Formats: sequence, C-alpha cells, structure tokens
Amino acid sequence: MHFAARRAGGGGNGSDWHDGTVEGASSVSGRIEVIAFPGTSGSFSGAAAQEAFPNGQCAGFPTFPEAAKAVIEGLADYALLPVENSFAGAVLPTYSLLEKLPLHIVGETMKAVRHNLLGVPGATLAGIRRIASHPQAIAQCDVFLQGMKGVQITPSENTAISARDVAAQGDLAYAAIASEEAARSFGLIVLAKNIQTSSANTTRFLILSRTETPLATPSKATVVFTVKNEVGALVRVLASFAESGLNMSRIESRPMPETPFQYFFSADFEGRMDAEHLSRAMEAARPYTCELRLLGVYPKAIPPKRENEANNS
Repeated sequence: MHFAARRAGGGGNGSDWHDGTVEGASSVSGRIEVIAFPGTSGSFSGAAAQEAFPNGQCAGFPTFPEAAKAVIEGLADYALLPVENSFAGAVLPTYSLLEKLPLHIVGETMKAVRHNLLGVPGATLAGIRRIASHPQAIAQCDVFLQGMKGVQITPSENTAISARDVAAQGDLAYAAIASEEAARSFGLIVLAKNIQTSSANTTRFLILSRTETPLATPSKATVVFTVKNEVGALVRVLASFAESGLNMSRIESRPMPETPFQYFFSADFEGRMDAEHLSRAMEAARPYTCELRLLGVYPKAIPPKRENEANNS
C-alpha cells in the first residue's frame, strides 16, 4: 500500500499511525470492512482495492455509479475508483460522480498498470479482428493498437469484464486488453504482453466514504468550484490557497452541460491540512466563486516503484 494508515480503534496521537496497509478488519465492530470497486475479478481496480485493504472484503460492481451507490446505501464501507492515469489523464466518470454524490475522499492509492492482449486458447495475434476494453486502457495502449491493422476497437465498461466476455464468446478472432490476473480468472491466454505505451503507466485511485474521517494523517485536499464571471476570478481563487501555503498539484476543468461554455473546476492542494488552516484558505477563495466545496482531506499516495527500481531495491 502507498500511504500510512491508521490502525482501527487508535486514539489519535502520533504512535497510532504506521506505514503499511489499511487495516481491513475493525477491532471496534469485529467485522470485515467491505470495499466496492468497478469491475470483476481480474480488474485493475479490484487488485488496487485488495492491495489497499488486504484484510477487507472486496466486492466488484458493473459500473462506477453502482460501486459508489453501494457505499451510499451502506452495502460497502468504501468505494475505490480510478481517477487519473499517468499517460491517458483524467478518468472522467469518477469526476462526474464526485461532483454530485454525497461521498467524501478519505484516501488514495496508486497502482502500476501493465496491459496485455488476451484471447481464448487457440487464438493467434494475427487472427484477431476485434478488441474490447475500457476506454482508458485503449488510450494507454494507443501505439500497439495503431499497429493492429483491420481490427475493430470496442469500448467497454471494464478491462476484466471485457476479458470475461471474450471467454464467454469463445471467438478466436475476439480479444480483450486486460491484466494477466484476468487471463488466469477466465482461462484466457496472453497474445501480447505489456502493450501499454508508457513503461511507467500508473493509475491513481480515490477511496470514498460516507464519513469525512481520513484514513491517515491528511496532507492533501480536493476541492471543486465554479468561478464568478469576472476578470481574474480563477487566479484569485488559486492565489487564496497559495497564500495559505497550499501547493496546487492538479487542476481539471469540465464543461457544465446546462450552462454552455461555463466550466466546473476540480483541484488538488498539498500542505498543512488542519481544519483551521484549510478553512482560512476556503474562506479567502469563496468571494470569487459561485460554488466551492471540499470533497475531502486525505493522505497523499506514494507512487509505486518502477520495475527496474523494484528489482534493484
């Protein structure tokens, strides 16, 4: 796991924090925590959830909204959703959910993503005529796919669900971009290994909860906002956080569907995240916004080591 997690039932002083994985079993309730993720066995989200909560029960759901809804309805304690890829950029469905659902970001983690082209036993790379996968996976393998001439590329809900579909259809000309774990789960073979364009391909995942309590000492915050239609409004919002000693590490803009050519912003800030300090920054920014909302404060993830670094450590 890539952040320091608080042990269940800890008191709140420095000794209650440790470097390691999230405690999956609560010593207070005596039950196993449930973590919802989009996809099924063999998905990258499922693997990230299991790494983040090794003692938890990870449950797959067909779509991003259904994974989030499981938390809202109390069927799961947390939802783990991909939010950003180092090569293909923002995962837009997650941002759409964050803007409108009553959930809080309480943690994040990162996972190195290695894509493979999977087919049924007996299939060959030269015989493939159709490939399915999640749009992000397709974007992350653009160079490889450009070399697959005469092949239809079909977007799907999830990499592992695509692999499951390939196995179910049994078509020698049909393949999926997914993980090696998905190949094992559905009895597929690897036709091409490590087909992602970037050798450092990494996805960041957010951990969402009904409550605001971060999983560990927070050092990062995410806010969403719209700005007033006046000169310099966006600059003044960002300056308000900078003047409070908070460093902006990411900003995204999304069009507002009901207001043409107006934009909704999402930004991450890093630094001192105590309530008083963050509240001061928010209040300084508020006069320049139409809407300003804190989505959560949480511990910053540490990027996973690249393969050559891991082998040398």
